[in-house]
Amino acid sequence: MEHRGTKTLETARLILRPWKESDAKEAFAHWMNDPEVTKFLTWTPHGDISVTRQLLKTWEEEYASPAVYHWAIVLKEGDVLIGDICVMHADDYQESGNLGYCMGKAWWGKGVMTEALSEVLRYCFEEVGFYRIDGTHAADNIGSSRVMEKCGLTYEGTRRKYFRLLSTGERVDIAQRGILREEYFARKSASKESDAEEKRGVVLYTDGACSGNPGAGGWGCVLLYGEHRLELSGGEKETTNNRMELTAVIAGLERLKYPCEVTVYSDSAYTVNAFNNGWVAEWERAGWKKADKKPVLNDDLWKRLLSLTRVHRVTFQKVKGHADDELNNRCDELARAAIPKSDL
Repeated sequence: MEHRGTKTLETARLILRPWKESDAKEAFAHWMNDPEVTKFLTWTPHGDISVTRQLLKTWEEEYASPAVYHWAIVLKEGDVLIGDICVMHADDYQESGNLGYCMGKAWWGKGVMTEALSEVLRYCFEEVGFYRIDGTHAADNIGSSRVMEKCGLTYEGTRRKYFRLLSTGERVDIAQRGILREEYFARKSASKESDAEEKRGVVLYTDGACSGNPGAGGWGCVLLYGEHRLELSGGEKETTNNRMELTAVIAGLERLKYPCEVTVYSDSAYTVNAFNNGWVAEWERAGWKKADKKPVLNDDLWKRLLSLTRVHRVTFQKVKGHADDELNNRCDELARAAIPKSDL
């Protein structure tokens, strides 16, 4: 094992970087003073930002050691500090370490911590050379359990009434999970094979167009599976561009007869970001209301599309519109040709 310290890491949505004392305001506001976040943890809400500031100062000083692995989790979109992840007690002889993580509840349920932990495990096993990484969680902490499970940590047993919660005084069972170096690389190899298989799945290109917004509109999509290709289109006399973008995706997915692995390519940031940033799941939990409590527009289409993503395994990819993507341009042609002519 060769210690490399808290190197800045990057994933699709996140930057994992060393802590700074100046992070105190965001950390305090987003989770360090939230009793819901600390319910199952070994520390209580800070109560005052001075506690947070002193803690972060201590963490900064600890980076002098190359055996410290402790990251602030920053969401790329908006440069927002949302959580904390670390590998504690790095043991040179055993080549092992213990996981710790927490995150503001506004970002729970969006796969963010799984994304962060996956990258930390990659760094620890592939670059530092750990042999074993383990973690514990309260047995009732289902969210933490799912994160470890998704990242390949095997359940190894439960310590009965092992920990007394600081939040309530209740004694709770503590579950133990762990992953070994050979297990990590076996999962990685299997994942590569799965990715190769997934590339042989369905590709769906979509686009929408509108003459006036609102106005007459059209949609088009191209479905690809192996050597097979299918083009679909349609239009409405009174609609919006966003509705046509969503309708194109729905029409393509509804044409599939069996559950499929589907990659959707769209130039609509409205559509792609809603899924990739977790907005749709958040709207559903809030009864199809936005953060400002106003109704979500086009909720009828969002509900149809969300149900289809539960039938098929769907990945959304943003492409640049009206550029050099042949299939995106073809979808644009189909959509414009489908606009009802009488309303032009």
